[in-house]
Amino acid sequence: MYHHNHAGVDFRVFIQKMVKSKMARTYMEIGVRDGSTLAMIDCSAIGVDPDFQFSSSPVGTKPSLFLYQKTSDQFFRDHDARAISGDTLDVVFLDGLHQFEYLLRDFINSEKSCNRHSLIMLDDCLPVNAEMTERRHNAPQRKNQDYAGWWTGDVWKMIPILKKYRKDLHITLVDTTPTGIVCITNLNPSSTILEDNYYEILKEFDDAVMTDENIEKFYQENEIDSSQAIMAGFNASLTVGP
Repeated sequence: MYHHNHAGVDFRVFIQKMVKSKMARTYMEIGVRDGSTLAMIDCSAIGVDPDFQFSSSPVGTKPSLFLYQKTSDQFFRDHDARAISGDTLDVVFLDGLHQFEYLLRDFINSEKSCNRHSLIMLDDCLPVNAEMTERRHNAPQRKNQDYAGWWTGDVWKMIPILKKYRKDLHITLVDTTPTGIVCITNLNPSSTILEDNYYEILKEFDDAVMTDENIEKFYQENEIDSSQAIMAGFNASLTVGP
């Protein structure tokens, strides 16, 4: 069974560093859950999750924090993130439901509230093995029980989707642990390409499955950058923008 273990830093540490590197004033996180990532952010923030499970306060030193206990679809239907934050979003971290159509919608809706130089980060798009990419988490049926608790779902599909339909984006794949981060800059809040082709994209990618054979090819075809090198400032501007 093919494995691709990432050697980078913890994803929370990487996100915290990127927020600081961009001197972000505004941050939004979809999929807050226990608030462990959100708690490490110091700027004004928006957090969205249908079921918050905080063990401690995520406020910290933030000047402001707006929390919405609802699904991301409900949030984007009912609210304008720019109106909440008072400006466009500088950094967005998307870690919602691990099915590609949900992440696709979250990206579409988040980009509308960004500016060209904003940074959107997608979690869990670089799975360690093929089993964890199942559409529904079924740990008891996994052959490799060491990773049976890990579930990335099929959000890996966002990489070929964005590379095909949004060639204008600058996309960097990063080796954070446990399952990678995709950094996206050179955004276009006015773009409707993904929205206009949404159902075509679903039809095209719905049946795509990650197997032991094609996950190895996936990593051969996609260059993964070092999170430690990025955090040290090496080509950081390529990843986080101006």
